[in-house]
Amino acid sequence: MIRNLKHLSRVFFYPAAMCGFLFTTGCITVGPDYERPCLENEVPCSYDVPAGWKIAEPGDKSGLSAWWRKFGDPGLDCLVVEATGKNFDIVAAFHRIEQARAISDRSNADLFPMLNFEPSSRRTRRSETLSNTSSNVTGRTTTNLSVPLVMDWEIDLWGKVRRELEAACAETLASIAAHRQVRLLVQTEVATQYFLLRATDAEIVIFEEALDLRRKALDLNKLRFDAGDTNEVDVSRAETELYSTNTELIQLKQFREEVENAIAVLVAKPSSGFKIPAKPLIGPPPKIPATLPCALLERRPDVAEAERIMMAENARIGVAKAAFFPALNIDAAFGLESGAIETLFNSASRTWTAGAALAAPIFHAGRNKAELKRSEARYCETVANYRATILNAVREVDDALVAGSRLAEQARAQSQTLEAANRTVELTGNRYRGGVDTYFEVVDAERTALDAQQAAVRIRSARYTAAIALIKALGGGWEACETGKE
Repeated sequence: MIRNLKHLSRVFFYPAAMCGFLFTTGCITVGPDYERPCLENEVPCSYDVPAGWKIAEPGDKSGLSAWWRKFGDPGLDCLVVEATGKNFDIVAAFHRIEQARAISDRSNADLFPMLNFEPSSRRTRRSETLSNTSSNVTGRTTTNLSVPLVMDWEIDLWGKVRRELEAACAETLASIAAHRQVRLLVQTEVATQYFLLRATDAEIVIFEEALDLRRKALDLNKLRFDAGDTNEVDVSRAETELYSTNTELIQLKQFREEVENAIAVLVAKPSSGFKIPAKPLIGPPPKIPATLPCALLERRPDVAEAERIMMAENARIGVAKAAFFPALNIDAAFGLESGAIETLFNSASRTWTAGAALAAPIFHAGRNKAELKRSEARYCETVANYRATILNAVREVDDALVAGSRLAEQARAQSQTLEAANRTVELTGNRYRGGVDTYFEVVDAERTALDAQQAAVRIRSARYTAAIALIKALGGGWEACETGKE
């Protein structure tokens, strides 16, 4: 028994010692280490934003904030939370993370040896006419039973497997950032559609009130026509305004139902039977603080995703370079082998083998060189995509800031326009009742006032959209720390 143990230790000691030596000395990792590209041309040194803003390196460590609570609307809160948990695009992005993690785990497993249990049974009859075969086996039927443990291990001499693992880990982080980006896009789209719905509710209220006034005006003109105080033209104009206003009201109700259906899809519900109570949009959107302590672009998931993809392709250059160097593979097997089942488990049936194989590339017709060139070109492509993502991020922030500022000015100007239009309606009504103006002037003034009211609501809706666009452009809000998280 002691003799067998000593023999077994010799069988495994020398291959294990050689593997350990190669593993500890095989720390060479070919290929470039990742460095973030310089962004001096993409991100300006000075940025025309309110005091307190600053440019930051893209990152994805912070979680998305519950930015929708800024709007103080419980209906919006419920819809966004529901969409975050159920939207199918978000669910699909989550499962892409699981796939990426599985690939990363598989790449990590390549660092370790594989051990397989490979029992086999084989019956063989040898030909009687072979002249180059020993006479004791010619024409005989033999049995071979084998119960081995087989180890196979490719030593990572040049860091090929480590670079593959590095690329897989970077792609996992990229998929996490992509999931965050999809979640942010869905959330902001829910908010945009929700406030568009509320703005449509406000327009519907305006047109319902206008329709009621048009009915009263038609009744009044009919009474005056019957009394001989006016002509049939005024009655016809009143009817035209009534029908025209009703047509626009019907169009608004149709548009509201379409927006409602769009929200239903975002929250992963059938549009049939999905209803949101009417709630006209009033008041301005949340005000952007004068100073913003958060770092610009810090929480944008698309910037983080682009960088992680760039890191992965940088690592794959190392994988392509490792193909130019020799590959060392170690294999070993230990088990039992016999020609009969009754002797299979005897000590004399034990068998083992251990060896190493070195494969060095000599002539591959430029295959490895072409693959390296492709990897380098792919990395350059991802650098260009990363720079483009930064530029687009800066543009989106600029657009959102400009929209928010200009729409606030438009809202103030439109308020003055609406006040003047309502005053004109009052004056023309008095002049019409006094017999100074015709009903045409009244219709024109009322139409102008209705247009002004509608424009005021649409500017208000656009201000909410601009605020949401700024939140999206900054990666989920304009505050460094939110009190509420998802």
